[in-house]
Amino acid sequence: GPHAAEEALRTDPKRVHVVYVQEAHARAKELDALAQRVGVRSELQLAQALDALAPGLKHQGVVAITGEYPFVDLPLVLERAKPAPLLVALDQISDPHNFGAIVRSCVAFGADGVLTLKDRAAPVSAVVVRASAGATERARIARVTNLARTLAELRDRGMQLVGLDAEGSSALHDVAYPAEVRVLVIGSEGSGLRRLTREACDVLARVDLAGELESLNASVAAGIALYESARSRATLKST
Repeated sequence: GPHAAEEALRTDPKRVHVVYVQEAHARAKELDALAQRVGVRSELQLAQALDALAPGLKHQGVVAITGEYPFVDLPLVLERAKPAPLLVALDQISDPHNFGAIVRSCVAFGADGVLTLKDRAAPVSAVVVRASAGATERARIARVTNLARTLAELRDRGMQLVGLDAEGSSALHDVAYPAEVRVLVIGSEGSGLRRLTREACDVLARVDLAGELESLNASVAAGIALYESARSRATLKST
């Protein structure tokens, strides 16, 4: 897709091998100029050629060929974080559209990093990149083997772990943002947080709803929680 390809060219052009743009695409000249400016090969192609390159994907007339996604180690995520960092930990998020939407919200609200599982979770695929509108290219995403153990280690280091749970004992807006680090922990689309993940959290917080629905899907709840956390962090910094 054009947004994802543009973000890749702007943020890490060395990872992009070539960009193929459909001849009649409205942004063909713009993307071609950007690719040339950062030293990446760009070629015009027919729609059928792009369909063959990205079978079953909605490429919107643009396909960028890259290497493997550059995951970041957790220590580096923490090292590069802003004051009073905000992290998001994903517990078995397997739907690539939800994963991409969460990453997009993370970047939009200034989260410093995203933790996901190496196994039993959606990989950073073309679908995820497109669902994030290219936000994956700006995010710092780390993979861990055992989320509960990683969270316990973070908690032992004084970080605040807040698990999102529709039945949580506290409303998220009532949980004071810490001076150190907040980690928002988001469970899977179907079963939510696993038992060991729940036990690793300091508090289980809910997003209060005014309407008749009982719950939100993972990406929507994450977006609201990220907004609330970003607002609280900004307040903390200004005091």
